[in-house]
Amino acid sequence: MKVFVDSSALLAILDADDPHHDRALEIFQWSLRATETITHNYIHVEAEQLVRRRLGSGAAMRLLDELLPAMRTVWVDEATHAEAVRGLAGKGRTASLVDEASFVVMRNEGTDLALAFDADFEQAGYRMPESQRRHASSETPAPYGTAAEATDLVSVSELAERSGRSINTIQSWRRRHADFPAPTVELAAGPIWLWRDVSAWINRRSPRSA
Repeated sequence: MKVFVDSSALLAILDADDPHHDRALEIFQWSLRATETITHNYIHVEAEQLVRRRLGSGAAMRLLDELLPAMRTVWVDEATHAEAVRGLAGKGRTASLVDEASFVVMRNEGTDLALAFDADFEQAGYRMPESQRRHASSETPAPYGTAAEATDLVSVSELAERSGRSINTIQSWRRRHADFPAPTVELAAGPIWLWRDVSAWINRRSPRSA
C-alpha cells in the first residue's frame, strides 16, 4: 500500500492554524510508519512556493529539510510530463499540470490513496487514507517496546496516550530529566519521537511518581 502526499496536505501539516492540520498530521505520521509514503518533484517546487508565501521562509526550510526527505520522491520524467499535459486537454482554466502529474504518478505507482485537501483529487476518483488510530485506541495497549510499535513515530499527545500519563507529565519529564530521549525530528507542529526510544526510557526509569 502507498499513500501519495499533495502540496495541500504539506501546507496543512506545517500550518497549525489550518482547519485540516490535525487530520493531515495524524494521517501523515501514520503513513510514514505503516506504509510507503510518496510524492513527486513537481510537488517539491509547488509546495515550497506555497509554504514560503503563506508561512514564511522558516516553514519552507522545514518542508525541505524535514517533511520531503521523509518520503520517497518519484522524479517526473519526459513521458510522465507528456502524459500529464495530455490529461489537461478539455479540463478548463482550473486544471493544474502538477495535479495531472500527480494522477499519472499515482496510476504508475498503483495507488488510489491521496493525502490531499484539493477537490480535484476526489473528483478524479482518488480517496483520502484513514489512519488506524481510532481502532487502535479502542484496543488494550500492548506492553512497551513490542515489535509492532518499535518504529512508530509519535507526538507528545500520542506519548501521553500510549504511556497512560498526561501531556503535562510528558512535558515535565522533558524539562526535569536530562536523559529523556531527544526528538527524532522537530516539525512546525511539534517534536516527534520514536516510540521505542521513549518506551525504553519509561521502562528503565519507571517514573510513576515523577
